[in-house]
Amino acid sequence: MDFYLGKLIYDTKDSKKRKFYFIVSLIGNLGLLFIFKYTNFLTEVFNYFMSLFHGTFFLPNPHILLPIGISFYTFCSLSYTFDIYRKELKPIDSLVKYAFFITFFPHLVAGPILRASRFLPQLRKKIRIIPKNFRDGLTNTVWGLVKKVVFADNVAVFTNAYFSDPTVYSSSVPVFFGALAFGIQIYCDFSGYSQMAIGLAQMMGITLPINFNKPYAARNASEFWNRWHISLSSWLKDYLYIPLGGNRKGKIRTYVNVLLTMIIGGLWHGASWNFLFWGLYQGILLMVHKVSEALHITALFDHLRGFGVFLGWAITQFFVFLGWIIFRVYDINVLFFCMKKFIFWDFTGSWTEFLTLFDKYNVPLLFLFGFIVIHVFTFFKGASLEKALQKDMFYWVLYLFIACLALYFLAPAQTVRFIYFQF
Repeated sequence: MDFYLGKLIYDTKDSKKRKFYFIVSLIGNLGLLFIFKYTNFLTEVFNYFMSLFHGTFFLPNPHILLPIGISFYTFCSLSYTFDIYRKELKPIDSLVKYAFFITFFPHLVAGPILRASRFLPQLRKKIRIIPKNFRDGLTNTVWGLVKKVVFADNVAVFTNAYFSDPTVYSSSVPVFFGALAFGIQIYCDFSGYSQMAIGLAQMMGITLPINFNKPYAARNASEFWNRWHISLSSWLKDYLYIPLGGNRKGKIRTYVNVLLTMIIGGLWHGASWNFLFWGLYQGILLMVHKVSEALHITALFDHLRGFGVFLGWAITQFFVFLGWIIFRVYDINVLFFCMKKFIFWDFTGSWTEFLTLFDKYNVPLLFLFGFIVIHVFTFFKGASLEKALQKDMFYWVLYLFIACLALYFLAPAQTVRFIYFQF
């Protein structure tokens, strides 16, 4: 549908007709997304309020199955008509090429979210598969697989066990480890998939956008979202936040636009209260950062230099990992319990609980700490390592050999599905 609507939008000179065709595209894409993703949730909400007020009319649960990756390819398709409507893109002349853009398999089920204006011009040129691209692509694919299988799936053993019932622990130590573990798991899981998608595309001569750039090095909420799920955050900024007015219509309107954008971003992840709260929470963090900039608080951190950098990083990551608890916990009572323990530190019996956790989950926790060490090392030495892999064939072959050994010997007995497959 969007292929033909794009042509109509481009060929039509009448502004009202162009807007009409664009609205048809919006309704078509978002309507399908709404039906498949939010009908079950809204039915549950309606029935809950009916029971709360002793109503007698209840809707049957439709049990609509969610197509894998619908949130990703819906946004891809919308970018096509949006870019044409804004006169930033000329329609592609081939339905086959358009279908290739939407269904390009590496990104299809979990991103990165493609932009038509950046992907389609590649199809207008002759695609070349050269040795360097193949080598870089294989490097990315293998490292992405290691992040998923070796680190994310091993850490998930502890994460799933802890979040199955966090209330059995009395101190704050377990919830710290739970939040840290899930933060590492979701990063390795999602960035691992993105890196595999980028690598597979590279081997085929196609360039996909970078989706992660060391998000746990961020020193404020805005920087975090410039580093985390970049294809989504930039999509929301360009196609939602800026059209709503961005920061051009005063401070109050700016804050409203930020909150609305992040709430929609939260609901994009899934139809449940915790994703709505998570989006609202992220919006509040971004608002706080904007206010702190206006009050020159961030300038004070910069003035403190090294200590200020560390303090900004520590505060930011504290709230980032608090956010992961909101993202992970679905039960509202359990969520409040975890947040209370995370914010108001309680170390009663903490040493005993730490020893119990480490004794029971020593392998997943060792993988957790192991990845942190590797992550810190690559943050400081990553550029040097990348240059060595590109210049010296021996180091590259050694890298592949070690990675394959890790995949064979360190993979857990049971693999875990990608977290973002549910979105």
